[in-house]
Amino acid sequence: MRLAHISDLHILDLHGVTAKRFVSRRVFGGANLLLRRAGAHKIETVERLIEDLLREEPDHILVSGDLSNLALDSEFERAFHLLKLLGDRSRLSVVPGNHDYYTAGAIKARRFEKYFHPYMFERFSDLDPWPYPFVKDLGPIAIVGVNSACQTVPPFAYGMISERQYTNLEAALTAIPAGKLKGVLMHHALHRMPGRKEYTDRLIGRDRFLNTLFKHKVDVVFYGHDHAGRISELRRDGHSLRLICCGSSTRSGDTEDACGRYRIIHLEDGAIRAIDTKVYDPSDRAFHRVF
Repeated sequence: MRLAHISDLHILDLHGVTAKRFVSRRVFGGANLLLRRAGAHKIETVERLIEDLLREEPDHILVSGDLSNLALDSEFERAFHLLKLLGDRSRLSVVPGNHDYYTAGAIKARRFEKYFHPYMFERFSDLDPWPYPFVKDLGPIAIVGVNSACQTVPPFAYGMISERQYTNLEAALTAIPAGKLKGVLMHHALHRMPGRKEYTDRLIGRDRFLNTLFKHKVDVVFYGHDHAGRISELRRDGHSLRLICCGSSTRSGDTEDACGRYRIIHLEDGAIRAIDTKVYDPSDRAFHRVF
């Protein structure tokens, strides 16, 4: 089985957006967007990413949040129409990131869930205020989708796991049959963030969350948030936990490390056998494997 892991698309679409929509936290996001984000995540790169994934034909695609910039309907609609080219719920799993929960209004309206619930839940209802985590049995691996996004104020972009979600997570992980790989899909980073980001962008309660993963012998976590990306491994009491940070799949930069990337994870005989990384080259507008 081959899994593809993409993240932090930061799709921008201001079609039909009025100035009134920026009278909120978006005034800070809009300024940030104009100053440095506008050219950092180009829609063309998203389109090339979709094309490359269609060529690769992975068995399932994991999307670890931040599909949008400002949690606008126009952004979610464009992201949804792009992602649906890749397949249905059996081919795609999505969780929200902090940018998808950018304003209190977006959270209250459950804007992200109303667009992307077909890729997460078997059933979705406004009567259930917190349906996370969701679980997908993909055969060799079970994927548990965790929501680490929460409401914050500028300049913070930290994440949290609610008490209700911890209760549901414990039950979900306990129910996964022995012998099947256990994978968690989330947005916020589980490694120590560089510089001030460790203070502003970290997962609050990270140690508790890691303790829960080790308690249930989770094999791998797929996440984003840190746009640079990294792959690491933690060991405790003879158990190994693989941490796969995708980085941003649409990031634009002058060096390979600063360009968009995504992962292809090869599963065989109940284990991760290889991880490929494909990086976007702006000179030929294509993704290429790096070694």
